Formats: sequence, C-alpha cells, structure tokens
Amino acid sequence: MKLSAKTILLLACSSLLACVSDTPQKDNTDNRSTTDLYMMKGIQYMEKGRLDVAQQDLEKAVELDGKNAEAHNALGVLYERQNRLDEAEAQYKQALALDENMFAADNNYARLLCAQGKYDLAMPRFQRVLDSKVYQTPWLALTNVGLCYKSKGSTADAESYLRKALEANPNFAPALLELAKLSMEHGNDLSARAFLQRYESTIAPSPESLYLGLQTEIALGNNKDADAYRKRLQQLFPDSKEALRARTSRASK
Repeated sequence: MKLSAKTILLLACSSLLACVSDTPQKDNTDNRSTTDLYMMKGIQYMEKGRLDVAQQDLEKAVELDGKNAEAHNALGVLYERQNRLDEAEAQYKQALALDENMFAADNNYARLLCAQGKYDLAMPRFQRVLDSKVYQTPWLALTNVGLCYKSKGSTADAESYLRKALEANPNFAPALLELAKLSMEHGNDLSARAFLQRYESTIAPSPESLYLGLQTEIALGNNKDADAYRKRLQQLFPDSKEALRARTSRASK
C-alpha cells in the first residue's frame, strides 16, 4: 500500500512546529528577528489552512534571510502541502546545506523520499535523525519510519516502529490511528478498538477515525455502537467521503 506524500505529511505532522524546528519555540516574540516573525506567522497561517497567506510570509522570510535554515524547512513543508514536491525537496536540501544537523529538515526530506518510493534513500536519513541526541520529537520520526514501512508493504516493521513511537509518546494520535488501522486490516478488531479509544481520548475525532470506529464495531457485531459512530460521523462531517460511505453501506443492507 503506497501512501501519498500528502497523506504521510498530514498524518505525521500533527504539530507543524515539530516539523519545522528542532528547538522549542517560545510565545514571546519581542526579541525575534523580522525573519523569524514572518516565519512564525507563516506557520500559524499554515496551521489554519490559509496556504496562500502562509506562502507570502514564508517566502518573505527566506527573502529576508536566505541563510535561515528553519525558514527554508518551513517553506518546504508548505510546498509539500501545496503538492509542489520538487520545490519542497529543494527547500529541504537548502536547509540541510545551511545546517547539516537540522534534523527536522532531515526528517521531512526522508518522509518525502519515502512517499516517492525512494526507500533506500529515505531510511538512512531517518536513522540519522533517530540516532541524534538533540532531536526533540523522536516519536514523529518513528511514526514516519512506520508509515514508510507501511508504504513499502512491510507491515510487521511498520507496527514495530509505530509501537516505538508510542513508547516515546503514548498519546501521539497519528501513531495510535495507524495502529488501529493495521489492527483492523489484520482482523484484530479488539486491538483496533483499544487503539481507537486511546486516540479518541487524546484528540478530536476525524472522519477517518469515526469511519474506522464504525467498521470496527460492525466487525465486532456491536450494532448499537456502530450506529453511534455513524450518527457522529453524519453530524460532525456530513459532507465527508466517509459519511457518504456510511450512508451507502447502510442503504445497501
């Protein structure tokens, strides 16, 4: 099962700050340079889905300081979200050329290579990130490795790395959701339910998680709980493809 670059990006970058910086960010911006202010504004707009405004700010940040590795990395994440993959790769490479120990950029670049099927190039970069003693969010890289193995079709390795991600951060929602999906795919319905329950305790539901919950309860023969998932899906995300599937599957019975 090959995952798209967009899918891997959205799953793994649940926190954009974790994708663009190796160092903790502070809310106080009084002492930030103009470049950093544009960069942080761009990240905030990206989080809100306003990619056009984010692009203006991040490109401005790079224009003001072409040697700012974090700005290049953030712009790479934006270009990935816009499906401008060649430009995203160029920004990640530039960030690493400026700072070879910017592991956030290494992680992003490895993830992009994996989504393009370039596993032999991606894995050594992931390992370099995991071997680092200064990378602040190892669970993010571990989840990316798990997703990479899943994309490659190595489900046992995928599960192993996703579980390692949870050892590093037990509440990391993307890893919980992916393990729920893997459990469901392998017929481990009770395990899928357990991972989903942990997922739902850490983050707001998504169309995908609600539909997976619906499928899990159907597989377990719990029609009442399945109907509850279906109802939440229709109420919260009535226009989603998952809601349409839920309506279609019910109508066909």
